[in-house]
Amino acid sequence: MGIRDNADIEKKLREISFFQKYADNEKIIKTIVNLCDMRNFKKGETIIVEGEQGDELYIILQGQIDIIKKTMQNQKYVVTSLDASKGGLYVGELALIDNDKRSATVEAKTDCECLVLNRDNFIKFGDMYPEVGLNITRVIATQLSQKLRKTGADVITLFSALVEEISGD
Repeated sequence: MGIRDNADIEKKLREISFFQKYADNEKIIKTIVNLCDMRNFKKGETIIVEGEQGDELYIILQGQIDIIKKTMQNQKYVVTSLDASKGGLYVGELALIDNDKRSATVEAKTDCECLVLNRDNFIKFGDMYPEVGLNITRVIATQLSQKLRKTGADVITLFSALVEEISGD
């Protein structure tokens, strides 16, 4: 497996939505890459565990992943499968913002190669480049608020369907 060339890693980093504003800034991109670790996961290996504390963002450089949730009966189901070849694939961005529990399990569907950025290094980066750190945090916050709005709309749709089902309409 192997994206080993720094130019390839930097290219993949430029595909990530919250780094795109700095895609042409070699210094910023190289600094971010240098703050990250490389990790490989074998097919079937767990990358993130739902419910565990997390402080790392995973940028999937190569491979495919499954996002898995548990039902209230503790049964696992695959929410979606994602492929790094489609570009800009990352998971765990919330961990850069807070130190809360993971909202889903992420499993390697194939062998995966990941660039990993932990919160402490992200904070150090923000201290070195406050304007860049703020802009990246704003993009993450915007994406999270969009997901929250969609989730709210989905809950209303599900609730309405449940009420219709119960009332027999």
